[in-house]
Amino acid sequence: MSFAKRIRDGIAHRRVAIYLKVVAVFLLLGASSHLASIMSVYGTSWVARPLQFRVADMVLLPYNLVVAWGLWRTRFWGVVGLVAGILFLQAIPILFFTEFFATNAREQMTLYGLLAVDATMLGILFVLLPRKKRS
Repeated sequence: MSFAKRIRDGIAHRRVAIYLKVVAVFLLLGASSHLASIMSVYGTSWVARPLQFRVADMVLLPYNLVVAWGLWRTRFWGVVGLVAGILFLQAIPILFFTEFFATNAREQMTLYGLLAVDATMLGILFVLLPRKKRS
């Protein structure tokens, strides 16, 4: 059984579907955080923020909304979007361009903590997937 088929079959199980809904809620919270940043609800004005953070807000807001919808509906593309987003929108930029996003050691540790949470979240998802049947 291929890994994609295992995920496709696994998201139909109740425990995995519930977990995907929980992750979808967290993605919606993330989207609301990016929306609040764009609307300058907290902190400094959005226009006064560095360009890389404004671009991140504009990219991650629709990403979080779309992937949250896909996960809530337990769609395969939602899981693929989650994994791809964690890899391409968080892991690679943070691991290879940390100095671009974090200016001191505390900010770097915060970003590495974010990656640890994401890795744990994906680990829980893969543990919840049903084991493949042996023939």
